[in-house]
Amino acid sequence: MTMHRRSVLTGAGAAGLAALGLGSVATSAQTLRLRKPVSSLPANDPDLAALRRAIPLMRRSGAWDRQIALHADMNQRHHNSWRFLPWHRLQLVWFERIVADLSGRAAFALPYWDWDDDRVPDLIFTDDAFRLAGREVRQGESIQAYMRANGRTYTGRITDDFATFFGRPRNARPSGQRGYSGSAEWSGHNMLHGFVGGDMGRLDRSPNDPLFWMHHANIDRIWSLWHQRNSDQIYPKSWRDEAFTGFVDARGRLAPTATAASTLTTAGFGYDYAFDPTPPIVFATAPRAVLRQATLAWAAQMLGPTRAVLDIPAADIDNGRATATGYLDLRPDPAAGSVVRLRATAADGSDILQEAIFLVPSGACEAQQGHRIRLDGLWTGRDTGGLRIEIEAAPLAGRGGAATATALLGFVLDAEVTYFE
Repeated sequence: MTMHRRSVLTGAGAAGLAALGLGSVATSAQTLRLRKPVSSLPANDPDLAALRRAIPLMRRSGAWDRQIALHADMNQRHHNSWRFLPWHRLQLVWFERIVADLSGRAAFALPYWDWDDDRVPDLIFTDDAFRLAGREVRQGESIQAYMRANGRTYTGRITDDFATFFGRPRNARPSGQRGYSGSAEWSGHNMLHGFVGGDMGRLDRSPNDPLFWMHHANIDRIWSLWHQRNSDQIYPKSWRDEAFTGFVDARGRLAPTATAASTLTTAGFGYDYAFDPTPPIVFATAPRAVLRQATLAWAAQMLGPTRAVLDIPAADIDNGRATATGYLDLRPDPAAGSVVRLRATAADGSDILQEAIFLVPSGACEAQQGHRIRLDGLWTGRDTGGLRIEIEAAPLAGRGGAATATALLGFVLDAEVTYFE
């Protein structure tokens, strides 16, 4: 069953709109605007019609180029850090307001691209307003087949904890390294940018593709699903205090500064997504007696610019379970998408865990990136005879050449291990 979380905008929602100078939206429309999957919309849908009217006007006025330039400004720190989700939510909010103003549709709600459809919506190829030269994806091409070719199947990330889902702020580690992207960014977000290719395959050009806005609306929807599973208290104060500026309104004026705290709910901006209210099934396991706990860390051995290996002795695994987090530092290919694959195997060669981190190039703007990866599945609670983790950077299958300029700089695995009887 599909239903809405709320049907009226009240309290904190109206306050959030007022804080961004959007108070008039709250008074003119009491019901929340519903963002819908683009594949469910007929060709004459009012929201699609609004986009068709607004996009050419934005291109002629310079508003479209301003959106591209804003997203290309890496001083915003909106990639490879925990600012990724709130920054992009704000960019979508202001884009939505610009479209509403230029199209004359005050109730405009940005459609989203639901990746579960397993392909790019047909109208992206057939509708003049959304067509764009240079895309590498073909009409009807399967997302799942692309993922399998690149060494993984997609899994939802809404059960990840805050640090894994959002990542870390830049320069938060004692060594002064740059921030680490969370799974909301390096998983589905990066993967689909590489899948589409062309301008979408470059962070400094991606908003030029109309599909970018529908893609990011889906990422925003995934955050709203993650938020439903957690309380407001899960967001650290230092994250809440992050400030965002540089956005422009429908008249090209500088928009008010906003904090991450103002972005917690979509209702605060007058829109919502449909959702399934059925609670997830949870399986409980019988408790076991704890023998001891330990904090362990290992650094990978670099075997070249694109390969590394890390060995975990059997003694550190035997009869234990762990929360394990990997920190991957790399220099991305500045011109082409790539993927970093992690494969963990037991002593007998059997696979324990596979993961893939997709990278989207941003020209010379990002000389180094960090990615935070939750790897709890490494500890299976059985005798594996030790583990080997192999890490390899490669070009995207079906989207590039036989080599990549992505270079691995280091990989560190931290684990909090609990040993049982």
